[in-house]
Amino acid sequence: MKTANKVALGILLCALMVASLLQMQQDFLSGRRLAPAGRQARAETKQTQYAPAGDAVPTPRPARFTRDAIVIDGVPIVHQMPRWPTGCEVVSIKMLAEFYGVNKTVDEWILRMPRGDIYWRAGRRRGPDPRKKFAGNPYSVHSYGVYHQPMLAMLQPYFGDRLINMTGRPWDEYEDMIIAGNPIAIWGTIENLPIFLRGTWVTPAGDEYQWRGNGHTMVLVGFSKTEVVVNDPFTGTQRRFNKEIFLQRWADMGKQGIAIRPN
Repeated sequence: MKTANKVALGILLCALMVASLLQMQQDFLSGRRLAPAGRQARAETKQTQYAPAGDAVPTPRPARFTRDAIVIDGVPIVHQMPRWPTGCEVVSIKMLAEFYGVNKTVDEWILRMPRGDIYWRAGRRRGPDPRKKFAGNPYSVHSYGVYHQPMLAMLQPYFGDRLINMTGRPWDEYEDMIIAGNPIAIWGTIENLPIFLRGTWVTPAGDEYQWRGNGHTMVLVGFSKTEVVVNDPFTGTQRRFNKEIFLQRWADMGKQGIAIRPN
């Protein structure tokens, strides 16, 4: 009789543990499309390790479920201030690449980044197309930035066809990537502020370009029903922003993003 009671108690405890875990996931996954069954994350508590350049690159583990968010562990955080005040894009690329084992410094990445000056000629302000070159100098506060296309080109020699241009893809695909354990360099705005039109110049093609002020690149590492989790080079910390507003800013910046497929 005592043995039967112990067995019944054990079964009851197991059932309670399973119910608790299911409820934990449902609390923040309800209301969103889940990844396909083969891509859904397992609970993971160990921190992801990344290897020095030249070593075998590890396969990232699925993101970690917490009570209120899904978060990828082990993504480096680099502070862009004060050395690279307008270099959030290249700093974010450095964080993303380092997660996958390519350990170059920010300055080394900048050497590989195409850049163009902003200058006056024949009474008109002129500068590069930010889809092709960084506008200005990432070491200067009086500069602008760059979009995803040159960043993809910089990463290509190291990651080849593992690179994924997430630009223009639906947000559900971004969340699926995070669940699978793959961080994303993403274009939003500083402090989730609205964009404003700042600075106009003529590109080499003769087109007039107007820069979107407050634009900012970060690394997306997690999300919940109401927030996104990013490694923010502006503060050098991991931060959370209101998800609804973040998605508006991301859309304002052209829904730009870059991910890397693991080996």
